[in-house]
Parts: sequence; structure tokens; C-alpha cells
Amino acid sequence: MSAALAAPSGPATAPGPGAAPGAAPAPARPGGPPGWWRRHRLAVAVVVVFLGLTLLAYALSTRTSSRPLAPDNAEPGGARAAAQILGEQGVRVREATSLAQVGALAGPGTTVLVTDLGLLGEEQRAGLLSTGADLVLVGATFGTLDGFGALTPGGAGSTHPVPARCADPDATAAGEISFTRGSVTAAPAAGAVVCFPVGTAGAGAYAVWHHGDQTLRYLADSRLVTNAHLAEAGNAALTLRMLGHHRDLVWYLPSPLDAGSVDASVPTVPVRAALVGAALVAAVVLLALARGRALGPVVTEVMPVVVRAAETTRGRGRLYRRSRAYDHAAAALRAGTATRLARTLGVPASADAATLQAAVARATHRPPEQVGDLLHGAPPADDRQLLALATALDTLESEVHRS
Repeated sequence: MSAALAAPSGPATAPGPGAAPGAAPAPARPGGPPGWWRRHRLAVAVVVVFLGLTLLAYALSTRTSSRPLAPDNAEPGGARAAAQILGEQGVRVREATSLAQVGALAGPGTTVLVTDLGLLGEEQRAGLLSTGADLVLVGATFGTLDGFGALTPGGAGSTHPVPARCADPDATAAGEISFTRGSVTAAPAAGAVVCFPVGTAGAGAYAVWHHGDQTLRYLADSRLVTNAHLAEAGNAALTLRMLGHHRDLVWYLPSPLDAGSVDASVPTVPVRAALVGAALVAAVVLLALARGRALGPVVTEVMPVVVRAAETTRGRGRLYRRSRAYDHAAAALRAGTATRLARTLGVPASADAATLQAAVARATHRPPEQVGDLLHGAPPADDRQLLALATALDTLESEVHRS
């Protein structure tokens, strides 16, 4: 008998060739690729793309600029050397590419370097003066200084070193500049000090004047500030002194697309933050596309057992009785009675309890209070009260049918 009990109930399978005696048969391996990769390949692809976008954003944000006179441009036409030397001397150099950024960074006790006056209109020039910061204007040989004072840029210049020959301490410390392309002439009412004279009488490559409490400086040839010529003659001394009067220097690179105003209330977004934010948005979009793919139509599953509605009702009733949930059972009885009464009397489903009570009272000639107590009264406390409530509701419903 023990051997019979130990025997397997199903048909035996002969072991394959080479199998050890008594060894259990190995489970069959499902065909196709591994299930983990099939389920998670899209998520892995999204993570890889996100990491790639993040690395690309970092690479773009750390790449130096190629714009002329930019403080991070290491090319001959850039001004990275001057910006780094100023930083080593304790000057905090902050780049601005819009007037809104200038308004947020500049103020009294700061210096603003403007690298391209030709891109500024009358309102933008007035906005720069309204910041209260000292201004250093570079290179407007074929432009104008309107809005900044009674000075006129000219085309006179020199290809040879030009001595300072003025009383300005910055120009005197520089001694001479290596050359100049262009000059500036000041009207007598401007009150300006013109240095490094070239061409006609009164014209020079550098000028200093005041506008209220602000000091304005103009350098005719922007090449003196660049990496290629900063180390020549006294170019570095003049550049570092005119830009280093304050601990904060705003290096303004105007843009043709900047038609705004100097408004400090406009928030500035760093370039790195904007690139990283764009990478995050792209990653979220890719993840949404990967996880939100269509799953196809809903498949109807054949139920193994069909349960009749009457059996479901009896089963629910037994659960209510076992847990002594008299309130739930009474609520179900009252809700079913109210629904059938409303359908019989033509009361809309959206009607309130008072409307239904009035309609039932008219149909049964019962007092509305009695009808309300039956349909919305207190829950029963035991089986006897629940049975009495069910009988009363059945009687009420039968009276409505008779009417």
C-alpha cells in the first residue's frame, strides 16, 4: 500500500539519454528572447537617450564662445585673457546678453562694458544710463554716441604707438597704446578728457566724462582689448584699469534680437539651466511615448463559471447577516424600493427625497411622514426589525401597484 501511495498520479516520462538515474526532468525553456529585455527595452532606451541629452547639454554649456570680445572666447578676436586677469584681481565678471540681464545685474557701484553700440537704440541707451552704473563703451568708429554725451566718433587713427598726453590717471598709467582705428572728438560742453590724440586737434582714441554721478569711458578701437593685442604696449594697463574700477563688472554683449528694456524684474535663466531643462523635457516626452503606447483593443475573457443574479443576491445577503450589517441591508432594500417606486410613478431619477415621498403619499393615501420613515428612517437593530422593514416596504410597493 505504501508503494501505491508513493507512485505518481500522472503518466511517467522516460528519462532522456544521458540523464542520471532518479534525476528530475528539467523544465522546458520557453522560446523567444528573454522576457526581461522584452518588458524593459523601451525604458532602457529612454534612460540611454536621457543620459545622452544630458551629456550633450553639458558639452554645449561648457564650450567656449566664438563671438568677438566675448569674455570666454579664447580666439584672437576674443577677450578671455582680459576677463581672466580681472577675475584674478578680484573683479567679478558676469556676462549679459540682454538688457533685462543688465538691469538685474548692474547698479550704482558697478561697471557695465558695452561691446557693440551699433545694436542699441535710443531707448536702450537711456536704459543703460538709468542703471546708475559706470559705463565703458567700446568701438563705435562708424556709429554714434548719441544719448551718452556731446561726443562724436571719427575715422582718424594711427598704426603706430600713441602716447597718452592727458591728465586721466588710467591713460597716464598705460603710457601709450599700440595703435588705434578711429577716434573721438568732444564738444566743449561735454566736459570730457580726451587722451591718445590722433588726427585733427581735439581728437583722441580714448575719452572720459561724467553723466551725473556716473563715469563714462569710451575706447575707439576694440582690438586693444582682444587676446591678440592685449599684451602690446600699454593696452593691458588701460583695459584693466578702465574695467576694474569696481568689484562687479557686467560684460554686455548686445544682440540684434534684444528689443526689450532694462527691467530688473525680468528673471534671467542661465544657459546651462536652460539646456538641462530642455534635456529633461525631452526625456519626459520620450518616456511618455514609451510608456503610453497603445495596448490594442480590450479582449473579452470567457468566464469559467456563470453565476446567476439570484445567487449573487443571496450570497450578499448571507454576508450582511454574518457580519450583522443591518444598516447596509436596510439601505439596499430602501434604495431598491425607492427606485422601483419612482419608475412606477414617473418621478425622475434626479428628484429629491421630498418629491418622491409626496408622490408615494398621494398614490397610497398615507401620511408623508410615514412614507418618509419607511424610505429614509433609522436603520434596524436586529433581524426582527430588518424583517419587519422588508415586509413594510413590500406592502408599500404593492399599494402603489394597486393604484
